[in-house]
Amino acid sequence: MTEKHVLIVDDDKSVLRMLEFGLKRLGSNYRIHTASDMSSAVEQIEKQWFDLVITDYMMPGMTGVDLATVVRKISPDTQVVLMTAYGTSKLRNTTHRLRFDGYLNKPFTMDQIREMVRQTANKSAESTEAEAESGSTFEEIIAGPQALAVRDKPLDKMSIQDHLQKLYINAGTRSVLLIDAKGNLVKAVGQINNAKVSRICAQIAANYFSSANLANLLDNKKKFKASFYEGDDYNLYVCDVNERFLLAVVFDVKLRPGGVWFYTKQTATALAPLLS
Repeated sequence: MTEKHVLIVDDDKSVLRMLEFGLKRLGSNYRIHTASDMSSAVEQIEKQWFDLVITDYMMPGMTGVDLATVVRKISPDTQVVLMTAYGTSKLRNTTHRLRFDGYLNKPFTMDQIREMVRQTANKSAESTEAEAESGSTFEEIIAGPQALAVRDKPLDKMSIQDHLQKLYINAGTRSVLLIDAKGNLVKAVGQINNAKVSRICAQIAANYFSSANLANLLDNKKKFKASFYEGDDYNLYVCDVNERFLLAVVFDVKLRPGGVWFYTKQTATALAPLLS
């Protein structure tokens, strides 16, 4: 039997320990990994393949549904199981729509979760074999060989363009714009209306810094770092890179914003030293 990798995500460390030790009884063919927050979970998912991710629903920063959306972008064949004490019909409909592979309503027994792991890990293996037979990965089909090249490139070797391309791929956005403080376009990735792009960038910068000034006037204690605009078809998220540049992301309203925000902030942090 091929070794299975399982990631458990929960901000309650006592639950993590309980599940980690309980699932280790499945045998040496199962490698159990843990993460107590979304950032750590996404970092591990980017670094290695997981057959199964088991995530709590309610956590600080991002929900389990947000994490599932991110997992689908990074590793579409990884199975995702949601744990929650909020077993409402609305949540069940949401998990069904996002193609969750399992649903555990708290409290549950260790026997129940062990059986869930056995079933979903085997499903993951079947999906991976089918993908290998087809000869193409998800990224190759959607974004071509360049997507794989950017994803696999070492962080310290990535250019500004590489970081923007990686954000565009991972977050599933319509477009990514890097704009200077004066509203000039520096670089762009994705679908851009060339006839309007200069006006779009100028408006984004003007609105962002206007909101930042308003926050200062309202005696905001924390530094203004981001703004969010909702539209009928597309949303716009703008994040400050280093007070001299802005990162703007346009994405479909059907996407959960949590994953987009996470990747945008991650990219802004990576870009800051490159734009110093």
